[in-house]
Amino acid sequence: MNTEEIMELAMQMSELDVSPSDSSIYVEGNDIKRVLFGIDIGPEELLWAKQQGFDLVIAHHPPSAALRYEDTYKRHATFMMKAGIPAQVAHDAIADKLLDIHIQSKTENFTRVIGMAKLLNMPFMNIHAPIDEITRNVFQKTIDSVLPADVDEIVNAMNNIEPFPHSHVKVEQVMGNPHKVVDKLPVLIGAYTNGGYMVAKTWYQQGFPGVVYMHINAPDFEKLRREFPDNVLILTGHMPGDYVGALIFLRELKKRGLDVLSIGFPELL
Repeated sequence: MNTEEIMELAMQMSELDVSPSDSSIYVEGNDIKRVLFGIDIGPEELLWAKQQGFDLVIAHHPPSAALRYEDTYKRHATFMMKAGIPAQVAHDAIADKLLDIHIQSKTENFTRVIGMAKLLNMPFMNIHAPIDEITRNVFQKTIDSVLPADVDEIVNAMNNIEPFPHSHVKVEQVMGNPHKVVDKLPVLIGAYTNGGYMVAKTWYQQGFPGVVYMHINAPDFEKLRREFPDNVLILTGHMPGDYVGALIFLRELKKRGLDVLSIGFPELL
């Protein structure tokens, strides 16, 4: 396989219609047989992979500043509109965070990791939204298969998904009554980063009893807990959450004859 075929496979598995702005091929590669995968890749991993004879390094997270990642974050508005939330309400909910992402893009070193890959002539790419979309679909199907259900039952079902049985970090309900029965619970993953306070608040105000995030910062969590104590917030945890989709994708690469080493949960491949 080559890097273009690997990216196309990720797109097919995620069923995304448009190539996301948070996933790219930085150094192309052909005749790929050995792959190193990590959630975060820096110059040290690239150098080690080159020394060990890998043909490709795949990162999950983008290795550069958020140059165009606002486009991916807009998927939060898409999720809302698909659920029947009015378009203006959805776009208002993401406006502040979109500005934050844009401003943040001016602060980071966007040449360091990509520049090292080019200097080493080490084929390098990252696959973010497609892997997150695989994760989101797995979680949503798992949740929908048990609804209506109390929150405890939902959390238990999610914790049976690999890699959670092998992870120190588990799916956890951090807000609301664990015995509350819900009949709908959207999984808000695959939009570059979590929606924070405003996105969760909007779903709650639009009549949804809870939402699922990978993670949330402490100030946003405290505001939600004060204002919406009866609503449910479930956190999957960032690393095991990312590896739900990553393991599925990497196993597919192995089925196609590639030798794949994962930095996290290598025993599960």
